[in-house]
Amino acid sequence: MNIATARHMTTTAEGVETQQQQELLRGLGCAEMQGYLFSAPKPAAEINRLCFSHRERTATVDLRWSRRLQQTTP
Repeated sequence: MNIATARHMTTTAEGVETQQQQELLRGLGCAEMQGYLFSAPKPAAEINRLCFSHRERTATVDLRWSRRLQQTTP
C-alpha cells in the first residue's frame, strides 16, 4: 500500500468482509475495495440488470439537472 500511495496509484483490495477491514484499508490509503461486505457474488445476468438500471437512473438524474440549469440560466 505504501508504494502504491507514494506513486499515486489506485489500489483495489479484494476479500473485504468486515467494516473493520474497510476502515483499516481506508486508513492505509486504499480507495477501491470489493468483497462480501459490499455484496455476495452475483450471476452475470443480475450484474447486467444492475448496471442497466443504474445507467437509466443516472441518465434520468442528468436530464433533470440539465433542465433545471436551462430554466435558471438566462
